[in-house]
Amino acid sequence: MTIEAPIMRQRCPAQSIIEVLLLEQRLVAPRNPLQRLMGRSPLGTDGARCFDAARAEIAVGQALAELPSEWIVFHSLPVGDSGADVDHLVIGPGGVFALHSDRQARKAVQVAGRSVRVGTRKIPYIREAEYEAVSLTTLLSQRMPRAASVHGVVVLVDTKSVIVKAQPSRVKVIEAVDLCAWLQGLPAVLAPLGRLEIAGFVENPLLWQALTALEPAEILRRFGELEAEVASARRTRLLWLPLGIVLSTLTALEILLTLPGLMGAL
Repeated sequence: MTIEAPIMRQRCPAQSIIEVLLLEQRLVAPRNPLQRLMGRSPLGTDGARCFDAARAEIAVGQALAELPSEWIVFHSLPVGDSGADVDHLVIGPGGVFALHSDRQARKAVQVAGRSVRVGTRKIPYIREAEYEAVSLTTLLSQRMPRAASVHGVVVLVDTKSVIVKAQPSRVKVIEAVDLCAWLQGLPAVLAPLGRLEIAGFVENPLLWQALTALEPAEILRRFGELEAEVASARRTRLLWLPLGIVLSTLTALEILLTLPGLMGAL
């Protein structure tokens, strides 16, 4: 029996990573009442990484939703057997762009050519974005030899600051809030028919490792429920924080008060 393949343009932002996250969460033991009371996160050991990645892709997806109709957007295109995916593929008058999303909450990012540092850590954003762009360009050229090259873009979410000393030569690094304005400000290089031809090729599910899955609306609903649980647990931990500080202070005072007696006994 042939299973109908999903329509690629209907995939929701972060669909692949949320599917992985939901599967991992099925293996996580439910929190007991005490753990809930103390604000323990419902996420499993590896869940936090997937959770943050999903939030980044959803934030970028929401930004892309503001693009006008001449722009065509695909989300979460599965590539290969390793579970990797293209976060967002954008086709518009300014060209074809493969977007890699990442969330760096309240962190400072510095870009100097091929070097991207988040705090003191160097992250290989440029190498990954270049590889993804070249791979997709090769895929398109197999069907359309004169198709526009795919450009790599690293889109950062929730950063404290992004200081660009020098943009990489073949990859754009940008914050999500500036993404749509930048895309729409690019010179036109693709005519409407060219955009539709590329989009029609990308729409073919046989190109991608796309398995039959939950409906996108259901995936987002379940992620929303998990997101609400994570937020509630965090609020609970914040409520306990002042009490923890008080108890630590009282313990320290008790030690200081008993210290003279212990020194005298020695």
